[in-house]
Amino acid sequence: MEGVALIGVFLVMSAIGVPLAYAMGVSTLAAMLWLDIPLTALFSRSFAGIDSFSLLAIPFFIFVGELLTGGGMSQRIIDFANSLIGWVKGGLGLVNVGGSVLFAGVSGSSAADTAAIGGVMIPAMKKAGYEPGFAAAVTASSATIGSLIPPSVLLIIYGGISGLSIGDLFLAGVLPGLSVGLALGIITWWSGRKQVGAQVPFSLANVWRTAKRSILAGVLPALLVYGILEGLFTATEGGVVAVVYSLVIGKLVYRELTWSMVGRMAIRTGELTGVLLLLLFVATSFAWVLAFVGLPRLVVDALVGLSDNPRIILLVVIGFLLVFGMFVETVAAATIITPVLLPLGPELGLDPLHLGMIIITALLVGTVTPPVGILLYICAGLADVGTGQAVRAVTPFLAVLALVVVVVAFVPELTVWLPSLAL
Repeated sequence: MEGVALIGVFLVMSAIGVPLAYAMGVSTLAAMLWLDIPLTALFSRSFAGIDSFSLLAIPFFIFVGELLTGGGMSQRIIDFANSLIGWVKGGLGLVNVGGSVLFAGVSGSSAADTAAIGGVMIPAMKKAGYEPGFAAAVTASSATIGSLIPPSVLLIIYGGISGLSIGDLFLAGVLPGLSVGLALGIITWWSGRKQVGAQVPFSLANVWRTAKRSILAGVLPALLVYGILEGLFTATEGGVVAVVYSLVIGKLVYRELTWSMVGRMAIRTGELTGVLLLLLFVATSFAWVLAFVGLPRLVVDALVGLSDNPRIILLVVIGFLLVFGMFVETVAAATIITPVLLPLGPELGLDPLHLGMIIITALLVGTVTPPVGILLYICAGLADVGTGQAVRAVTPFLAVLALVVVVVAFVPELTVWLPSLAL
C-alpha cells in the first residue's frame, strides 16, 4: 500500500502542475518520513543514482545535438533526404520522416530531433499545402526515433539504471528505430499523397550533390558505434569525440558556427543537463523506496498471476507502459518503472536488452500523447495549430507507434540480433 500511495501522491502533484522533480522529491520525502527511514538515505541513494561514469555522456550528446543543428548539418541531412524521396507523391512528408531517421543517428535526443527537423520541415510542409496539423503530427511522431537510434541520451540513462552495456543498448535500438521510421513512412505516404503531389524531380546528380554535402554528418554515428564496439572508447568518451568532431565540422568545414553561438549552446546544454540530472537525482530515491516496500515483487507476482500465457502478460505490460507514459515524462518514467519491471524479464524469459527496448519504445509513445506529450506540443507550436487539431491529426500515428511496440515485443530478433553479432 505504501508504494501505491507514493505513486498516487506523485501523480496527483504532477497533475496539479508541480514540476516533476519536485513532485517526485516531496512524495519520496513524505514516504520516507512515514516509513521512518533515515533521511540520510534520501541523499545517499540520490547521489548514488547520478554517480555514474556513463551518465557523463549525457551533456556531451546534448551538446552534439546543439552543435549539429547550429552548424548546418540538419539542413544538409534534410536536403539529402529530399533528393532521395522528395519526388514521390506526398514525398515532403516522407522527407520529414527520413530526415528524422538520419538526424537521429547524430543528435541523441528526440527533443533535438524535433527542434532541428520541425523548425525546417513544418514551415516547408505548410507552404507546400499540407494541413498544419498533419505536419505537426508527422514531425512529432517521427521525432521519437531520436531516442531509439544511437547515440541516444535515453538509452544512456536506461543503461545507467539497469547496468546494461551502453554499446549493446545502442545496437539494440537500431532496428526498432528503423521499424518506427518504416511504419511512420508508410502511413505518412498514404495520408500525404492525398494532400500534395511530388515536390522535386528525381535526379542522380542532385542525390550525389546532397550526399557529398551531408556525408560528414553521416560519418558520425558509424564512428561512434564502431569505436564503442571495438573498445576504442567508452560511450562517455565517444560523447567527447562527437563534440570535437561536430565543432571541427561546424566551425572549420561548414563555417556556420561562431564562438558566440557555441557559448549559447553550451549554456542551453548545461540547463537541460541540470534538468535531467535533477530528475535522475530524485527518481533514484523514489525507485529505491518503491523497492524498499516491495512493490516491484508485488507487481511481478500480480502480472504473472494474471495468466499462464506469457504473451497475455506482455500485452498487459505494454498497455500499462502506454498509459503510464501518457502521464509521466519519459526520463522520469523510465527511471521509476525500470527497477519495477526488470525482475519480470526472467519470469517471461525475456532478454534484458529486449525488455529494455520494450519499455523505452512504449514510453516514447507518451511523448506524442496528451496530457504530457511534449513533442506534440512543441510541433503544434511550430505549426501554429491548436492542441485539439494536433491531437486529432496525430491519432493515426499513435496507432502505428503502438503497433510497432507490439512488434518489438513479439519479435525479439529486432532487438537482440545486432548485439549478438558484436559478441
